Amino acid sequence: MIYFIVSFDEKLNCVIEFNNTFKPELVTCFMDYNLLVGRIVKEAGLEKSEVERKIEAKKAKLSGLISKEGAAQIVAAELGVDFDNVQVKISEIGAGMKNANLIGKIIRLFPVREFERNGRKGKVCSFIIADDTGSIRIVLWDTNHIELIETEKIKEGDVIEIKNGNVRGQEVHLSNFAEIKKSEEVLEEVKTERAIEDKLVNELVEGVGVRVRGCVVQLFPARFFYVCPECGKKAEQEGDGFRCGEHGRIQAKERAILNFILDDGSGTIRVVLFSDGIENLIKEEELKEPEKWSAFRDDLLGSELWVAGNVRKNQLFGNLEIIGQDVEKVDVEKLIEILERG
Repeated sequence: MIYFIVSFDEKLNCVIEFNNTFKPELVTCFMDYNLLVGRIVKEAGLEKSEVERKIEAKKAKLSGLISKEGAAQIVAAELGVDFDNVQVKISEIGAGMKNANLIGKIIRLFPVREFERNGRKGKVCSFIIADDTGSIRIVLWDTNHIELIETEKIKEGDVIEIKNGNVRGQEVHLSNFAEIKKSEEVLEEVKTERAIEDKLVNELVEGVGVRVRGCVVQLFPARFFYVCPECGKKAEQEGDGFRCGEHGRIQAKERAILNFILDDGSGTIRVVLFSDGIENLIKEEELKEPEKWSAFRDDLLGSELWVAGNVRKNQLFGNLEIIGQDVEKVDVEKLIEILERG
């Protein structure tokens, strides 16, 4: 069996495998390493030490040009472990996963929306589900699925079972090939926040919740846009006012967006902050005051931050970035205390 490396960048975790029939298969990592190993141990019936030995051997065979997560994916394929069509926890869901099966409790239900695209009308509905590991948004496109919401056969507070969902970015989308139904499983305690893990920049993959510690090496001027005060969606200018696609003519609110580059020694990544994240560092209105902006810029550049948020792919440039949700400066004394406690 021959392997061709697509990229020497470890964070892509990507390998192309050519089998004896020369049919290419793309292996893409979508799970945390420990979750991958745990799944292989369970499905292949091997000891954890044996699985890890195989992974290290595979990584060595490929001259260390892929990450351990990528090597684990290859080992799983060779052992016949398929990550599609398996029951997963929400924390195990990652970008690109197909045919994902999961169970969760609906903790927030959004109104059904109608849309028109290319002369055709349709509906879309979404809600947030949670289990004991985290939460995620589910998006429904099939009219039969949406009817379950409209008729309240499925409602907020229900525990549901999903089969054959496709992960797009940070959401699970259900087409007409997917299934959704009420589950008899009882979920008393659910974790409403998205699962967050401490990661290095070179370990990041699309669609996961992470916390990264790094130094701000570049800061871009703040930009401003307008949103609907009702739904928070971006408002479009119309004449001398603004319009929301859902709420019509509105008195729009101004919001800021702030971008900076974070370097943690393993690599660099762009961090995008909206209002909530910005307010942890500076008041939004102060970004428009030259003196306060200048002082803020000088203070932030070179400072060390903890940034928690979701990793997504920038559709324009194709690179990964973090949509920051919680940002704070690193407290060195507190960090030393934690490290000393071991």
